[in-house]
Amino acid sequence: MQKENIKNKKMSVEDLAIIVQGGFKEMESHFNNRFDDVYKKFDDVDRRFDILEQNISHKIDGLSNRIDDLSINRASREEVKILDMRLTKVEKKLHLQNDK
Repeated sequence: MQKENIKNKKMSVEDLAIIVQGGFKEMESHFNNRFDDVYKKFDDVDRRFDILEQNISHKIDGLSNRIDDLSINRASREEVKILDMRLTKVEKKLHLQNDK
């Protein structure tokens, strides 16, 4: 019955504007809800990237500390050569003493 009244009633431009405005409000509400969902997903991805960045940063810091430790505590080639020469001299002296 209500549809028949609408069909028989002439629609004014103002009535049409109200109907169109209502449609736009529904679409705006729908899009706002969708955008809210998208923003939540981006926030979640952003949070996960922050956690990943922190983990990688900790691992890089750990590797950097290990490399620093190796470079500080590692003997240079020169030091190894000097120690090799000294050891060779000691071995020669020991052999000479054992031969006597």
